[in-house]
Amino acid sequence: MGRRAFLHLALVVMWLAGCHAQHATTASPAASIRVGTQLAAEQILSRTLDSAPPLLDPSLITDVPSQFIMDDLFEGLTTLAADGRVVPGVASRWDVSADGLTWVFHLRPQARWSDGSALTADDFVYAWRRTVDPATRAEDAQQLAPILYGLEVAKGERPPSDLGVTALDARTLRVQLAAPTPYLPQLLTNSYLQPLRESVIRRYGDDWTRAEHMLSNGPFMLRENVIGSRVTLDKNPYYWDAANVKLQRVIYYVLEDRSTQAQRFLAGQVQFIQTFPTTDLPYLRARLGAQVVTAPYFGTLGIGLNVLRPPFKDNRALRMALNLAVDREMISQHVLNGAGFPAYTLVPPLPEYAPQIPDWASLSVAARHDLAQRYYREAGYSPAHPMRAELSVSSGDSVTTLTYEAVIAMWRETLGAQVSLHQLEFKILIQDRRLRKPDLFHDAWIGDYLDPVTFLQLRQSGSGLNNAGYSNPAFDAMIDLANQQARLSERYRDLGDAEHLLNDDAGYIPVYYYSVRHLAKPYLKGWEPNIVDRNLSRYMYLLEHEGN
Repeated sequence: MGRRAFLHLALVVMWLAGCHAQHATTASPAASIRVGTQLAAEQILSRTLDSAPPLLDPSLITDVPSQFIMDDLFEGLTTLAADGRVVPGVASRWDVSADGLTWVFHLRPQARWSDGSALTADDFVYAWRRTVDPATRAEDAQQLAPILYGLEVAKGERPPSDLGVTALDARTLRVQLAAPTPYLPQLLTNSYLQPLRESVIRRYGDDWTRAEHMLSNGPFMLRENVIGSRVTLDKNPYYWDAANVKLQRVIYYVLEDRSTQAQRFLAGQVQFIQTFPTTDLPYLRARLGAQVVTAPYFGTLGIGLNVLRPPFKDNRALRMALNLAVDREMISQHVLNGAGFPAYTLVPPLPEYAPQIPDWASLSVAARHDLAQRYYREAGYSPAHPMRAELSVSSGDSVTTLTYEAVIAMWRETLGAQVSLHQLEFKILIQDRRLRKPDLFHDAWIGDYLDPVTFLQLRQSGSGLNNAGYSNPAFDAMIDLANQQARLSERYRDLGDAEHLLNDDAGYIPVYYYSVRHLAKPYLKGWEPNIVDRNLSRYMYLLEHEGN
């Protein structure tokens, strides 16, 4: 790409960003807020969600908004502290065998369901077997692969009763692993490993998640779920640590337009928002100061390519051309305003894990685009014979939409590719991805635990999360080998090899790594930004204050 073309594209991206940012400058000045030292008389927290939770079933959810609600309704053997550290949950302690293959968890005797009945080890056995049972059709079933026979059960090769989890008695749970799993305590914080009450699910079927039927064991219980509007939770008086839960109610408002979230915050209608458009960041920082919170986040936004059919099936050259033509630095600077980081590979930065940055990332923008054009021609395309495809994305998020508009402009400017944007409701997009209908699609992922495999599983053969249909036996073998390694350094080496292979095969187009972007009132306490961005309402509380 020549200098004039590059400058033209930069102006296009800046113009798009400016169009999306204009609305924020019209808001009225925020009133000053004076904060006291005592608890507010009313402990009702209003929070926001970027999209409506498609489900409230811990075994079946895969989206971030639903996980936030599960963190309040349910609790696993382990849970998270306010700073994101793993801490004991339903299990007060655990023992690990010398070979790392057998873990014994000791449940708190005071653990209860929200109707006051005792929670037992059998509730975990039932829940885990349900998650991994192919009949449940849980997309996260293969997350239980570290557990003995977990993968075989998920594939239908063994019955769920063979899963390596056993209730030794009402308060003792034994977990046998297929291989050493150093990240197991963090894995156990996720919804698909939370306990479930079998009798309720058998009685009500799919309706068990309705407020009038649900039993949960976390710090809150479901009061109402107004589809597409709000989810309201009340404090669970039977939670084992209820004495330290200060909030009496939590209301999650569904606001898909992230600018609307910021407007509600400025109006004092909510105290904590999930995220705001990066285009609003300079304005919000100038106006709200410390109420704007940004920090690193263990997540990647990228573009999935359907490799099961043309034009991307058996066409590495075309996939490489599209990958090389994306200018991540421009997006980070002009779309994200620095609240995000250029991504050249799938796994975000992780301590002790060597980033698998492809060699071409060190090339100049012009050299990358020259290489992209060569790959494009090799794939059989040209400006006169352009590739045509559709990129399916979720509606409601202006910054994500702007990102993809910028990418499409880059493909058109550099390659002549003709890609149209297809916006869908989030739940419809999820359904279409599962059915592998889109050519190109929004493929963001937030790590379930701090290990590379939580991202690499997205391209494993047979994974319920593999919406691209990607399959490479060598890639699968490298992950399988890594999962047998007891030493973290060897595990990370093998996972790095797998990611390097995925990059070389252009099995995914990473665009940027996320950052935490919250607005929080100064009188809301008990929370901290953390890399997994799971902020449990259990720890939050409101101080007395004047102003909103």
